[in-house]
Amino acid sequence: MCAADRKRLSPLLLNAVPFEFDRRSLLHVGKVPYAGEEALGKLRQELRTTHVMRRAGQVVEVVATGPRSETPGEVSHMEAGDATRLVTGLLTEWLTAHFVGLGRQVQRRRRSIVVVSGKPEDDLLAVVLPRGFPAPAGIGLRTAFELVVRTVRGQGGTQVLLLLDATAMVFMDVPVQDLVAGGVPVEGLWVCRPSVGDDCRLIQPRRLAGRVAGVKGEELLLREHDEGGSSISARDSTLEPRLEVLATVLAALQRRPSSAQDLLGRLRGAAEKVGMGRERLTRLDAITGYLRRQKVELADGLHGHFAELARVPLRFSKNEVVRKPPLVFDSSGRRTDSWNQRGLDEHGPYDRYQFNPKRLNIAVVCRADLQGRMEQFVEQLLNGVRGVRGGDVGFLRRFALERPYVQVFTAPNATAASYRAAAVAAIEHITDKGQTWQLALVQIEKAMEDLEGDVNPYLVTKAFFLGKGIAVQHVHFETVNQQQEQRAWSLNNMGLACYAKLGGVPWLLPSDQTVSHELVIGLGSYHERGSRFGAGDRYVGVTTVFSGDGRYLVESRTRAVPYREYSTAMLEAVRAAVGHVRQDFAWAPSDPVRLVFHVFKPLKNAEAEAVEALMEELALPHAEFAFLHIADSHSFLVFDESEQGAAAGGGRKKGALAPPRGLLVQLSGHEALLCLKGARELKQAGDGHPSPLLLDLHKGSTFNDITYLSRQVFAFSCNSWRSFQPSPMPITIQYSQLVAENLGKLRNVTGWSDDSIVGRVGRTRWFL
Repeated sequence: MCAADRKRLSPLLLNAVPFEFDRRSLLHVGKVPYAGEEALGKLRQELRTTHVMRRAGQVVEVVATGPRSETPGEVSHMEAGDATRLVTGLLTEWLTAHFVGLGRQVQRRRRSIVVVSGKPEDDLLAVVLPRGFPAPAGIGLRTAFELVVRTVRGQGGTQVLLLLDATAMVFMDVPVQDLVAGGVPVEGLWVCRPSVGDDCRLIQPRRLAGRVAGVKGEELLLREHDEGGSSISARDSTLEPRLEVLATVLAALQRRPSSAQDLLGRLRGAAEKVGMGRERLTRLDAITGYLRRQKVELADGLHGHFAELARVPLRFSKNEVVRKPPLVFDSSGRRTDSWNQRGLDEHGPYDRYQFNPKRLNIAVVCRADLQGRMEQFVEQLLNGVRGVRGGDVGFLRRFALERPYVQVFTAPNATAASYRAAAVAAIEHITDKGQTWQLALVQIEKAMEDLEGDVNPYLVTKAFFLGKGIAVQHVHFETVNQQQEQRAWSLNNMGLACYAKLGGVPWLLPSDQTVSHELVIGLGSYHERGSRFGAGDRYVGVTTVFSGDGRYLVESRTRAVPYREYSTAMLEAVRAAVGHVRQDFAWAPSDPVRLVFHVFKPLKNAEAEAVEALMEELALPHAEFAFLHIADSHSFLVFDESEQGAAAGGGRKKGALAPPRGLLVQLSGHEALLCLKGARELKQAGDGHPSPLLLDLHKGSTFNDITYLSRQVFAFSCNSWRSFQPSPMPITIQYSQLVAENLGKLRNVTGWSDDSIVGRVGRTRWFL
């Protein structure tokens, strides 16, 4: 392609390679009755390298990958264009066999193939290690390619895509016994045991066995372990393949254990470089070029070829950059600004005339040896950081508040008992004055976040204050020690979160919906693991965001429930929200109603049907529904070749080739990609290339405007009151996750009850 032609092309690229094939080619498809998962597993194992199969209801469809293999079952003919699910399976098998045949190391994961590059330039460890110190065989850090075959359904039919990504992969395929003999200290490290996979062509899986407590002869004694026992043979085990472990091992083998941190920094730098925009796209271009040169025969009579990396818009999609919504700072809707901080500083908060009390009582809990510095920090929080651009407007002026009553209560040390005693002293002090605290600022350190339950000073103090109806804001000591410019940004964000926790409304979104009543129900989850073994506890937060007076508001009756109960909790939330809005805004029976669900997982058909049944019960039989799965973990990437990157300090740039924030790529009638992070939203140069959100609309939805719904998700990402920076998730999901995380952690504090947030503080954004 000449330079002139390239200039005329869209600068937007997907990490997707279309696979082209004759859709009229006939596939010989065998149909075998489905006889349960065990029987299906045996059939897969028996035919693994010769056939591909897919379950379709009560039938298993089977296709041979070569002309000499007999096809079991009742054989019929299907056009390949009508059997794209089978074509994706055939392509996945072809890719696996092709790279195995080249001698590459290949790993199969649930939905992807991982191919380890054999090129010398992709040996990332060679760049990190000093000259003259080759890595032992079996230890490495190499570039690997992740390949995912999937389909998208557009107006022109179903398209088969190969999604590509490049990553860095750690190898620790050396028996622990050899490492111990080489002087590597393994105490405290995690080890894996061998496991037999169902495909001998591939990298065999390893299973986490436990954490090493000590070495006894040829046995490793395990402190935390799986069901395999409290010891494991050092000869049969390997260390967990992680960058931190790799750095420890290499430093020990070099007889320089103190250099482990330096090595880790260099290893991370090499791994991060693979994930950078330009480096990543260059590698994807290279593997695409290689695949385009291959002759692909998927099955007898079915040939195909790979196209170039897809440019946006695709022939089956459309795209746009969603405009940032103006934020509303007064009830008339006349005071607006697209920049939240500037709007607050010029207009004040939305509820400046309704917020009460104007004069707050603020308790400060901190370690005694940090009292002076905390007093200075609180003063800057209230009145701003002088001489720093953007930081000279403090909490009081920004939110139109009077000078508060502030009192410091100190803990002699950083134990939970000392912090709780300081909190008790604070309550006694304000009670003696016949008043109450509205806000408690609690100084902590980042190391405290690793502590759980009754030994975590912050959780114990937070549980105590919340139980008294007092909003709580933590203050990291590391934030207190920041440079003036950086601290000013932290203080601005902290002030915003505090105002929201006090029940304030900084701003609202404008309303442009066409129905009388639109409710958006958000569900996000938090996974709490007490151990690396077992499923752990998963909690789901339920937050209702609704519009009643023409603007979106955050409904504050938030809660979290165990994962198994989330479906029931969701229905209860819908019932409560409908009742609340009906009463407050005087619904008429004929008013049109729309319910939009933002969920962290694909909604089951039964759950969608339960919501529809609830609407019938509530006499809303004509309500519209949209069930939108918002996923931040998927295989799609978007590159913008026109993005040169944003300044990251020190002459470095961040986010080269990052797509613009707000880019919306509609993949099909029910799927879209929405970019909520661009170059300017990345924090530092090493953050890598940002991933978009994947929005997937459930087939049971009766409201199917994916463009409208995607724009709505973007608007909710602009409405976070946790920080002035744009949110990487819509608040419907973000707030729900925070609710679930907070309540999940507080449950481990003795005496805590979720009923502690019933009342005034529970009606605020206490979880921010």
